[in-house]
Amino acid sequence: MEILFNSILKDEMASFVEFIKLDNNHSKTVRAYQHTLSEFDSFLCMERLAEKKLQADRIKYWLDGFHTHISTKKSKLSRLKRFAKYLSTIGIPASLPELPKGTTDFKPYVFTPDEMLQIFELADDLILTNPNSRTAAELPMLLRLLYGCGLRLGEATSLTWDDIDLSIGVITVKAAKYKKQRKVPMSEELSRILKLYQSAPCFEMQEHGLLFKTKEGRKRTAGTYGHVFTRILCELSIRNPQTVKRSARGPCLHSLRHTFTLHSLMKAESKGRGFMETVPFLSTYLGHVGLMETDKYLKARHELYTGAHTAIADYTCDIFPGEV
Repeated sequence: MEILFNSILKDEMASFVEFIKLDNNHSKTVRAYQHTLSEFDSFLCMERLAEKKLQADRIKYWLDGFHTHISTKKSKLSRLKRFAKYLSTIGIPASLPELPKGTTDFKPYVFTPDEMLQIFELADDLILTNPNSRTAAELPMLLRLLYGCGLRLGEATSLTWDDIDLSIGVITVKAAKYKKQRKVPMSEELSRILKLYQSAPCFEMQEHGLLFKTKEGRKRTAGTYGHVFTRILCELSIRNPQTVKRSARGPCLHSLRHTFTLHSLMKAESKGRGFMETVPFLSTYLGHVGLMETDKYLKARHELYTGAHTAIADYTCDIFPGEV
């Protein structure tokens, strides 16, 4: 749907949107930019801006009018930041306010070992009730990669067989966040299951193709698996769509990455390896840019993982200071 802009910056906004379309082929991203610019365009019209410029104080005033989560404001500002850079390249003055400050209240959901067993059992049985569904056949393998290696969903769905060395059990993650390619060792059991998956005739695997693909050989969207996984969680009463806010993530496929992280730390602790030794290695394994990013993965379901949280708090107390 084409959006019409009306403010003094309408031509620049329209040309910037076209630039975004060329630079990014994800329709969801383009729509997000269009929506943010449309909101700001309406604001500029009400302000009756008479000069082509972008001022930090006007942007701050506009952002303060949104009674939304701090992360939403940051997302809007990040899009305007890119627009401001675009304006600067064509000679229009542009300045931006500082990012809104605030702490996140996000607490990741971590599945218990019993919940993971139930999830795998139900996922493995999907093919019995959906014998012609490729998604039902692929999901059990995808879940094992997400939980067994702590991969991001996009990293897993982008994997090709060229990225996997089954002889030594190592995955090369190329489609990673921050474009930070990394090597991910697998367990022997996961390598064995991947070999069976590759050789299963129903998948018609090619030596260099995608692990997870449509019948036509195209990459599947992450949402395809997310919908099926949500049905599994609802059936197990782990997620109730009536009680989960639309703005809240709740238990989802990405929760498997959080689960891998905490379960790995607990396993290391049970084998006598201290957090000081384990956390830096785990942070690198996950492809995090630093320990602060790993730290947010550990704030989960305190009532179920009291021992692990106590050890984490003792380790991180001098690294991540609390609020003063």
